[in-house]
Amino acid sequence: MATTGDAAPRRRGRPPDRRSEETLARILRAARDRFSKVGYAQTSMADIAEAAGVTPRAIYHYADSKPRLFALAAEQAYQRFGAEIVARVLTHDDTAARLRGYVDVFRTLYQDDPGIVAFVSRSALDADRVPELSESLPTWVAGVLDVNELVVRDSVERGELAAGVEPAGAVALLEVFGAGLTLLAGGDRGPEYLAMLDALEHLIDGSLFVARPGVDPAQEFH
Repeated sequence: MATTGDAAPRRRGRPPDRRSEETLARILRAARDRFSKVGYAQTSMADIAEAAGVTPRAIYHYADSKPRLFALAAEQAYQRFGAEIVARVLTHDDTAARLRGYVDVFRTLYQDDPGIVAFVSRSALDADRVPELSESLPTWVAGVLDVNELVVRDSVERGELAAGVEPAGAVALLEVFGAGLTLLAGGDRGPEYLAMLDALEHLIDGSLFVARPGVDPAQEFH
């Protein structure tokens, strides 16, 4: 029998707060995966619970509704995406290196969790279509788009944007690339997606295509 001076018995296993964090991480990953694959409207809390290996009741401990769970998943996804952009894009001082860093952002995220890349694109579409989600994403999406404008603006100030290229057109092109990279992340593409990112780096470096021997590129299409 324990006396007053006895030490309290140690609780075995991981601390409750760590288990709670791990459970939330599983739930948010499952939510991103389901939302990105079938969309918000076709996803139920029960679907997410099953994918996360928890009960539906457990999800409501972290989010009191499906819109709130969507918002949590979106916040985490865009925070991670933004952190990778800061670390891999904005640390460089020239535009070519920034663009290669941008590709590396997608490579790193895709290798870590393909669902997080696909969710960035699908979540924006769902937020536009579903009124109850309209307040979930605007700040995060705007932050990502601001990076495109920053990259182009800095390239203009450094004299790196080719003469005759409109800055607004360059920003729109980066937005198209970003949207395409997130959309293509859906499905089980695996090596194909990573090979596409490698090809995109060659395109940025101007080495994706080479001139045929003995052919003057300037005269190729004349």
